[in-house]
Amino acid sequence: MRPTLLLPLLLGAPLLLGAALAAPAPQPVQSGQTWTLRATTFDGEALSTTLRLNATQPTPGTYRADRGSLLLDAQADTLIALDLKDAREGGLGLACALRLSTLGQPGATGVLASGPLTDLPAALERALAVLNVTRTPQEQADAARELRLGQCTLTLAPTP
Repeated sequence: MRPTLLLPLLLGAPLLLGAALAAPAPQPVQSGQTWTLRATTFDGEALSTTLRLNATQPTPGTYRADRGSLLLDAQADTLIALDLKDAREGGLGLACALRLSTLGQPGATGVLASGPLTDLPAALERALAVLNVTRTPQEQADAARELRLGQCTLTLAPTP
């Protein structure tokens, strides 16, 4: 995906996705859920944030949240958690890309892209490339480090 194609999404514009992103099986992500994103940037900064998904029906593959979005692509086996609230105000944006098939497995990590809003699309493209070319957690960690990307986890918060 080109950074210019991701920019409208990162800026909060509506995303039009084809049927390719919709999967017929039940989704691990559902409206109204709360997800916790824990991350460590390339520089070693530990971050944690919570994304509360809207209770409204999502567009195929896109779940809007209070601080950003969750983007699910079952066909590509990816889930991207975007926390853009601080980035829209000039701070740091977070994009955690992980394999959907590892969601909920102990020790499963994704690749973290972080930075100002203008830099985030290119960093996210690199994070997705890491997921596409690596097969083991060690390969993923090595490639992420080489590309100056961090690591992240995404967990479903318990329902109160």
